Amino acid sequence: MDFIKNAIELDEYDVVVCGGGPAGIGAGIAAAKSGMKTLLIEANGCLGGVSTAGALPFFLGAYGGSIPYNKMLELGISYSELNRTRKAVGGVFDKMIEKLNEKHGCVGPCKIAQTDKYPGLDRLGCHDELTFDIEIGKRAFDELAEESGLDVLYYSHALGVNKSENHINGVFLSNKSGILYVPCRTVIDCTGDADMVYDAGYETCKGDRITGEMTHAGLVAHIENIDSSKIDEYINTTGDPWFKQICKKALDENPELDLPERLIIFPMVEDGVFMVNGGTSKPGVDGTSGFDRTELTVWGRKRAELLVEVLFKKYIPGAENCKLRLTAYYPGVRETRRIIAEKPLTEELILSTQKPEDTVALAGRHFDLSRKTDSGRTQPFANKSLPFGVAGIPYGALIPKGSENIIVAGRCIAAEGQALGPARIMSTCMAVGEAAGTAASLAVKSNTTFIGVDIKELRDTLRKNGAIIDL
Repeated sequence: MDFIKNAIELDEYDVVVCGGGPAGIGAGIAAAKSGMKTLLIEANGCLGGVSTAGALPFFLGAYGGSIPYNKMLELGISYSELNRTRKAVGGVFDKMIEKLNEKHGCVGPCKIAQTDKYPGLDRLGCHDELTFDIEIGKRAFDELAEESGLDVLYYSHALGVNKSENHINGVFLSNKSGILYVPCRTVIDCTGDADMVYDAGYETCKGDRITGEMTHAGLVAHIENIDSSKIDEYINTTGDPWFKQICKKALDENPELDLPERLIIFPMVEDGVFMVNGGTSKPGVDGTSGFDRTELTVWGRKRAELLVEVLFKKYIPGAENCKLRLTAYYPGVRETRRIIAEKPLTEELILSTQKPEDTVALAGRHFDLSRKTDSGRTQPFANKSLPFGVAGIPYGALIPKGSENIIVAGRCIAAEGQALGPARIMSTCMAVGEAAGTAASLAVKSNTTFIGVDIKELRDTLRKNGAIIDL
């Protein structure tokens, strides 16, 4: 195509990272700090992905010991009563926490926001180890990138790759400057959807390997001016953190409206502000479809307004004078394309007592992917525990089968079935990104392919940089 032929060529980079979510942050910072000339391409105007532009500002899975929330309710325990002694993620993640703490912009890890004043809010949410202020997070991520020497290009869409035989020569991107081309020695695909791997022609799968089903996607909303003490009182009095009683009453009195059967809200850093996640999602959304994402975004904004004006103001205690603070810039998507790799992360591998020699990151989150069943939706592995309290992510799950110089990080790694649950969590994505960025630096320095990277040297380097990789 002419516009590709006429692309503006930029300087060559050692590493190009496509996508600036948690995985991209980990990858870009790790590669840049190792001395690689590294460019990160991000479509939004900030780093953080779903955690910032997606308005989901908390990181799960940084510590082991989490269990499904239904199980917590059955056992009658609260978040603070869980045993969270096993740390699962360090390295770049720890640097992020330090930066957020410097700016007084986060609560945690292992503590839910607002619970100093309102202990009952401890029963809300699902193990959000670290909650941060979105605006402070944006600045913190910028500073981490700058301090590492990482070049960031915002408002830029990675279009695809230039490939000769089995080698990626560079990446095409577009922004207001036009169509650009970045020659590079390695590519790290942190798009979440394996966009670059897919464009390069390597094999991928989408959704459940058997049914093709993808988990619910949604548009997060934040609601402010809620009296947190009233929420605290309601939870302590009723033991109903999902507001099922209230939602049933609202449904009975408004049968013509599509109100949720339960409400899942999370306290944000600022007093009186809550994020709504459950009740703002829907099934049947393909996160790789621009049409589906547009339809979901429009629906999500309408949905947020409905929840505020009908459910919150009329039924939720302390929310009589609330208002919609914001909706996410783009939808939160849990599952789309994943790569096919020589060594995938499987359910059997996680549930076994094997300790893969090529483990490069750990996941502290429990199994949490919901699937459609005859009786509704359920989490098939809800009662299965991680043998070591954490799951190990093997290096082989990051490398597309048959590839040379492209690697992935984030939820598009080769994770099969329920194994995607622990692997897709943002803290783990950042850890896997750090592993990918470190591997890229070793591949460039050794002039080898990703599959040719010395695993022992990779693991030793990760440990040296503070990453946690041992089961």
